[in-house]
Amino acid sequence: MLGAWLLLDGCNHNQVDPPTANDTREVYRPIYSSYEAVRTIQTQAPRAIRQAGKIYIKDGFLFVNEIGAGIHIVDNRKPDKPVKLSFISIPGARELAIKDSILYADNAVDLVALNVANPQNVRLMKRIENAYPKSSYPPQRNVRFECPDSGKGLVVGWIKSEDKDVNCWR
Repeated sequence: MLGAWLLLDGCNHNQVDPPTANDTREVYRPIYSSYEAVRTIQTQAPRAIRQAGKIYIKDGFLFVNEIGAGIHIVDNRKPDKPVKLSFISIPGARELAIKDSILYADNAVDLVALNVANPQNVRLMKRIENAYPKSSYPPQRNVRFECPDSGKGLVVGWIKSEDKDVNCWR
């Protein structure tokens, strides 16, 4: 009997109670963009790295993910004198991989393959649309948030809000 009770007690996941009207937890609102804007990939001039993510090294080049924004390409063949070559604007990019001269990255809900043989003129080779699920909630847990409205576009991020009048929580 004791064994059964202990086994069933392990099923309790310490659930957090839903928020109340006077809840002081953080509140987030979705940031929307159009699919057209999100699916626009451009090679741009180098820029400062604001929020570095994953780094990939290939043939003396560094490919540094700028979380949610794109990928910086740095010529690191002379490690004592790295040279920033370009920035590939890929909205929603968080992951990257490279095989030969093809860079694979997530582009919000799409998967894209880019030819990076010429780092200053990156070309889109292929796009698989809707390869990833849409963002339905902020990455933080135990927070309140405004439920996304698909009619307003694609959720590309979340911003902290002072407004406590929201109807979703996670």
